[in-house]
Amino acid sequence: MAGFFVPDHIGLLGRFWQTTSCYKNDKKIKLLFVENNNTRGEIILRKLTLGTAFAAMVLAAVIAPTAHTKEPVKQYTVEDFFTHPVYNGVIISPTGKYFAIKSTEGINDAIFVYDREEKKVVSKFAFGEYQRFSNIRWVNNERLIFTGRKFVGYLDERGSPPSLYAANADGSNRRELIRWGSSGWTFLSSLPNEEDYILIGKLYGGEDGMFAHKLDVNDGRTYYLDDQPKDPGRLLADNTGTLRASFNYEEDEDDEFGKGTFILNYKPYGSDEWKKYHMEQFDEGGTLSFIGFSGDNRYAYVAADFETKTRALYEFDTKTEEFEQIYVNPIADVSNIIYGSDDNPIAVESMPGAIERHYFADSNDVTLRKSLTDAFNGENVYVTSTTDKGDLAVVHVSSDINPGQYYIFNLDTLEAKFIASPYPTVDPNDMASVQPITVTARDGLQLHGYLTIPKNYNQDRDGALPTIVNVHGGPHGPRDTWGFSPENQFFANRGYAVLQINFRGSGGYGDEFEEAGYRKWGREMQNDVTDATLWAIEQGYADSDRICIYGGSYGGYASLMGVIREPDLYQCSVGYVGVYSLPVMKSSGDIPRSRSGRKYLDHVLGTDEEVLKANSPAENVDKIKVPLYIVHGTEDVRVPMEQYKALTEALEKEGIPYQSMLKAEGHGYQIEENRYELYESLEAFFNKHIGAE
Repeated sequence: MAGFFVPDHIGLLGRFWQTTSCYKNDKKIKLLFVENNNTRGEIILRKLTLGTAFAAMVLAAVIAPTAHTKEPVKQYTVEDFFTHPVYNGVIISPTGKYFAIKSTEGINDAIFVYDREEKKVVSKFAFGEYQRFSNIRWVNNERLIFTGRKFVGYLDERGSPPSLYAANADGSNRRELIRWGSSGWTFLSSLPNEEDYILIGKLYGGEDGMFAHKLDVNDGRTYYLDDQPKDPGRLLADNTGTLRASFNYEEDEDDEFGKGTFILNYKPYGSDEWKKYHMEQFDEGGTLSFIGFSGDNRYAYVAADFETKTRALYEFDTKTEEFEQIYVNPIADVSNIIYGSDDNPIAVESMPGAIERHYFADSNDVTLRKSLTDAFNGENVYVTSTTDKGDLAVVHVSSDINPGQYYIFNLDTLEAKFIASPYPTVDPNDMASVQPITVTARDGLQLHGYLTIPKNYNQDRDGALPTIVNVHGGPHGPRDTWGFSPENQFFANRGYAVLQINFRGSGGYGDEFEEAGYRKWGREMQNDVTDATLWAIEQGYADSDRICIYGGSYGGYASLMGVIREPDLYQCSVGYVGVYSLPVMKSSGDIPRSRSGRKYLDHVLGTDEEVLKANSPAENVDKIKVPLYIVHGTEDVRVPMEQYKALTEALEKEGIPYQSMLKAEGHGYQIEENRYELYESLEAFFNKHIGAE
C-alpha cells in the first residue's frame, strides 16, 4: 500500500530583474532572474492551449528563508497549492532547438513542444481524461518518446497498462509504439549511435525473464537481439547501448520472504562473452539495484546492503569481479547518484534529515555543481537534460520553501535564465521552513522526521502551536522526505505546525529499520508516532490541548489507531483513504489477489486473526472519544470501500458520530474540484477542533 502525493502547480516569466554570481574556477556564473511586467525571456506558458498568447510573468530570485518578524503572512488559497501543475517537467532536445514541456490540465497531462528559435509552441500531445505522461525522452533531434497511461487513483484498476508513444517535434507521425498487454516492456537504452532505434526489454507472460529487442521509434517494429544472457532477468545496458548485465532474483514457494537466490550474468570488460557470477553475499537476504555504468563502461554502479545497515553505493569492476564500497551514510540509504559530463559519478545523495550530497573527488564537474549550488543559496540543483554538445542544460532548483524552478544554463557563458515555476502564485519568502528532527523512541530507537513551522513563528513570543501530526502512507518502503510539500505548506499557511515522523517500518533507513515495523502495526509503529507527538509537546512546539492526527492510506490507519491507543492525546482525527480492518485487508483489495501479495501481507501483518482484530480500528471504536472525519474514494481498489464500511458501520453501531466525504475517486483524490473541496473542509474541521488563531 503506497502513500499518495499531492501534485504541483505552474510557472511563467518576464524581464531580467536581478543578477547574482559565483565562480567556476576563474569564470563567473551569472544567474539571470526575472520579474513580471515583460514578455522577454526563454518561454513561459500560462494556459497550455495552442493559439494562446504566452504572457510573461513572475518570480523573484531564489532566496533563503528570512528571519522571523512580526509581519503578517499572506494567506494563499487552496487553488494556489492544489491546482495541478501546468509546468512540471522541461527537457531540452539534443540540438537545443526545442523544449519538451510536461504539463497538467485538470485531470489530463499534456506535452508541449516549444521551438526556442521561433519562440512558439509547435505541437501538443494530450490523449484524454486521466491520461498521465512520464519518461519523456528525445531519441533524436526531431523525435521524442514518452510513456502514457490512464491513471485514476493513486493505484487503481480503472486505469490502464502503460503504452510507449512517439511523435515528431512538429506533431507528425504520432503513434503508439508498444502496449503493455500479453507482454510487458521496460526501457533499456536510447542507443546513442542509432537515432531511429531504442533498446527495450520485453517480459513475456508465458515465460520467465526479460528479453532485449531493438524498437524502431518511427514505425513500432521490434527486432529480437541474438545476444541474450542465458538466465534472463532484469537487463542493464551500458552507455553505448550494449547489453552488459542481467540481474535475476528467484524465490521459491518455500523460501522465506526476501531470502531467495541472486544471480548475475554479465559481460566482462573488453569481452563479448556472457559470464555467470553467483552473488553469495545475498543468499541470506539483502537488497541490490543497478544504477548505471561509468563513462568508460568498465564499472557498474550498484546500490546494495550486503555488508552495511543502510544501502551503500558500490562499484563493480566488470574486469576483476571486485565490489568496492564507494560511499555509505550510516543513517539513511543512498537515494540518488549525480553523474558528470563524462558519465562517471561525481556525487551521491542520502537523506537522513535534509538532503546530504557527498562529492567523490575534485573535478571541473564537481566545481561547477558546487558553484551552482552556491549561486542558488544552497538549494537543491539538478540537471534534467543537456544538449549533445554539452553547451546547454536545463536545471531544476528547489528547497523546502521553493516548490521548484526551471532554468536554462549555458555552460559556455555560465549564464542561467529562468524558464518557469510550477507554482506561479506562491512566493517562497512566504513559505514555512521544514526542520529535520530526531526523536528517541521509548525503547531507545532513533527516529527521524520533520517539523514544518509557520512563517514568522517565534517560540518565545508565540508559544506552543496548534499541531497536525501528518502520518505518511505505505507504510513499508515510503517515507517522509525533506522538501516542498503543498499539503504541509497549506496547513502551515493557516497557522498550524505540521509534525511528520519516519516511524519504524518506513523506508529509506535500511532494511533492518524497515523490517522492525513488520507485524508491529498498531503497536510499536504507533508508539513511535505517539513518542514524536510527546516530543513536540515537550519541546514547546505543540500545544497539548490542540493536536489533531491525520494521514492517508496507512496514515489513515494510524490516525484512527492513534486516538484508540491514546484517547487523551489528540483532540481530533482524520482518516483519508485509510485501512481500518486488517482482516479485511487480507481478503479485499488488489494486494491479496496474487500469491506474492498474500505472502507479503502474511509477512508484514502476521496470520493470527485475533491479533489482527486487536490492532484494527474497526474492532476498537468504543475507545474513541474525539471528533472524526473519514474521507474515502468509492472507486479505490488499493483500499476499497469495504474498509470504509467496516469502520463506519462499527461507529454507527456504537452511536459514535463522524463526519465523512465520499467521492468517485481512487486511492487519493485527483480531480481538482474535489481536492479544493477536501482541503477547504479539512481547514474548517481543524479550525473547529484545534483552532489556529
